[in-house]
Amino acid sequence: MNYVELNSGHKIPQVGLGTWRVLGDDAYNMVLTALKNGYRHIDTAMIYHNEEDVGRAIKDSGIPREELFVTTKLWNDDQEDVETALNTSLKKLGLEYVDLYLMHWPLPTRINAYAKMEQLQKAGRIRSIGVSNFTENHLKDLLENCEIPPAVNQIEFNPFLQQKEISNFCREQGIAIEAYCPLAHGQVLDNEKLAVTADKYGKSPAQIILKWSVQSGAIVIPKSIKEQRLIENISLFDFELSEEDLVEIASWDRGLRYCRNPYELE
Repeated sequence: MNYVELNSGHKIPQVGLGTWRVLGDDAYNMVLTALKNGYRHIDTAMIYHNEEDVGRAIKDSGIPREELFVTTKLWNDDQEDVETALNTSLKKLGLEYVDLYLMHWPLPTRINAYAKMEQLQKAGRIRSIGVSNFTENHLKDLLENCEIPPAVNQIEFNPFLQQKEISNFCREQGIAIEAYCPLAHGQVLDNEKLAVTADKYGKSPAQIILKWSVQSGAIVIPKSIKEQRLIENISLFDFELSEEDLVEIASWDRGLRYCRNPYELE
């Protein structure tokens, strides 16, 4: 497994497990299966309504807490009372701290909410703090008003939605990019150019997409409830895409967005 060193001084596994839209026993079994197959980075959120299921799986896995990297997120309705929201998430997860706490969306209350996140990091309830769905303008505003810069900006990102401006800005500021929907909801896996590249390396289309993001420096959090695909998604470190193929894949950007556009919030 590769790790990315965050500006907080902590390291995050570059491949993690996303849990959005997976509930109940499906979420529990998916997380437990992922942990059994080498995953050590789990991403959830208050609004996913599966923190308890994720927490049960973490507990039942028997893996020491210090070997795991757990992310959850502050939902919009909770920006006025960050401490209560975090305490609720920690209770559901069965954890004393989270490794990364992200502000899910950049609402007008974001500066005050982030200041409360900073206090909770100082208190040891959070190892690293960050944001999600922040644009360059949102980040510039935050950086002018915060004491601790965000360690991560989690955005929709894949070869078909490269978001070059915000990606480059984050890299310049030392903020790690974390890609959600790194497989574009599976809607691009039958792309002809992608199929040719996958055949060239003897890998699946999903592995090529994820490998491109990883070699671009992004953290990725794909998900699947199928064990074979979970194994496939984390098996990215036994090959390298050539410089020529990295450039070719970079030309596939189509601005193909599936989730809400955060630029609408500016």
